[in-house]
Amino acid sequence: MIRPSRRATLRTTAALLALGVAAWSGPACAAAPKKDEAPVRAIAIVVNGEELSRDPAPRSVGDRILVPVVRIYSALGISVARDGNTLVASAPSKRITITVGSSRATVDTRRVTLDSPAVEIEGATYVPLRFVADSLGAQVSYDKKAQRIEVVSSIVGRAPGLEQHTPGGSTQIVGTVSAVDLDSAPESVTVTRGPSVRSIAITSDARIVVQDVVTRTTTPGTLRDVHVGDAVSIILRHDGRVDQVIARYASRAGTIAAVSPSQFVFLNGYIVTPDKSTEITLNGQPAALTDLKVGDVVTVRLNPDTGEKRQILVARAMPSTPTPAGSAQITDVGVIAKGALRAGDAFTVTLHGTPGGKATFDIGTYLTGIPLPETQAGTYTTKYTVPAGVNFSRTSVYGHLAVGASEAPRAEAPQLVAVTTAAPQIVDIAPPNGQTVNNNKPSIYATYRTPTDVGIDVSKVRIEVNGLDVTAASTRTDQFVTYSPGAALPDGPVTVKITIADNAGNVQSRSWTFNVRTH
Repeated sequence: MIRPSRRATLRTTAALLALGVAAWSGPACAAAPKKDEAPVRAIAIVVNGEELSRDPAPRSVGDRILVPVVRIYSALGISVARDGNTLVASAPSKRITITVGSSRATVDTRRVTLDSPAVEIEGATYVPLRFVADSLGAQVSYDKKAQRIEVVSSIVGRAPGLEQHTPGGSTQIVGTVSAVDLDSAPESVTVTRGPSVRSIAITSDARIVVQDVVTRTTTPGTLRDVHVGDAVSIILRHDGRVDQVIARYASRAGTIAAVSPSQFVFLNGYIVTPDKSTEITLNGQPAALTDLKVGDVVTVRLNPDTGEKRQILVARAMPSTPTPAGSAQITDVGVIAKGALRAGDAFTVTLHGTPGGKATFDIGTYLTGIPLPETQAGTYTTKYTVPAGVNFSRTSVYGHLAVGASEAPRAEAPQLVAVTTAAPQIVDIAPPNGQTVNNNKPSIYATYRTPTDVGIDVSKVRIEVNGLDVTAASTRTDQFVTYSPGAALPDGPVTVKITIADNAGNVQSRSWTFNVRTH
């Protein structure tokens, strides 16, 4: 049976860094490792001789290899437009349509059935490797020993344009943000795609939406929230004015456990190797990799289409310095929250400091500048209700206070806040939907994850087989559930239902059917 791998121990990861080993990923679907076994090496993708970023990396699920399809198409210069769950890839004399959650796709006018449905994991759309070959007429090979996928395709978009038409009929400018000009009137953003470059004026009536595809957070923002390196889609009206700007990025956040001259690793085992173009800031000031230390809190901002790491934001607690007399001061900042939160839950933030000022608070780098009204002299407090579409891991809350021209040093609350409004995701299943097995006692399992670190409530994990609750006979963890039937299953269809809940109370379920045939 294939089971999800567990995270490597901190000791193992630090040793890997000391040796300068870069090509390792976090948990993947592979044989269950021993306690101190090194993590599974990420599978490499080489497209027409060029190795792609390993974030996102392919996934091994049973006897199938799933690959991040947009990443491969983009490497070939094939443009991909998205409308909801539908993706349309356009290449010379080729049009490919994929729908997340469906095993049906179209290549030109031909209907194609995928080995398993397209699935979205941490913001990347995955399809079976065989579909890449089928959709492009490409030569595709997988070297299991070398953990390497080779894709050779004669279909190449030689000069991908910025302007695209979505399945919904709108006109979009799609590419990567290369510059943001906040000083012009109106403000503007410069978008690049291949050799094409275009600067677009963003008027005040344009809607700006920022999406973290990993935490599945969508928040309204301003052009200040759009960063160089983000993937961007700008929707134009018929008169050419901008209707909406959608900036997408993938975040990786954590605390540094070890640092080497070329990379660092989080406590959760995720290894970060900066690119040549990566900008590193430490407490808002330019920094180098050698400036980072164990214990620093880091957010890595990646382009979800290319995997390029453009920004690494590092926060480090600094020793307090005496505040000059008469300056604005923050005495303390506190948070009252009932553990992990979901949509509709609320938490209270209270700041004490110099009276008569203007106070705000930030939730990490996710939400900033939230007002803190002064409820009585020197006390600033508010109750923040979590809206839908906001997700972030255990994150610090920072208070700000300005009195006149004096601004107090930022203060950090001792409590962390974790929010997830998105249901947990059941990622991998076995035996796969629709598969026929010749074993009447097959191992049945599912893996799952949450978009943030709120985690799964193991006591709420349930598994049913042919309508019978077999949870008591299963093995459950916060990452997977597995069940081996004690009695032989009869030949014919077998229906499985998995139900999970995260520690914030969000519930998710998934059902599928496989077949047993022993005669």
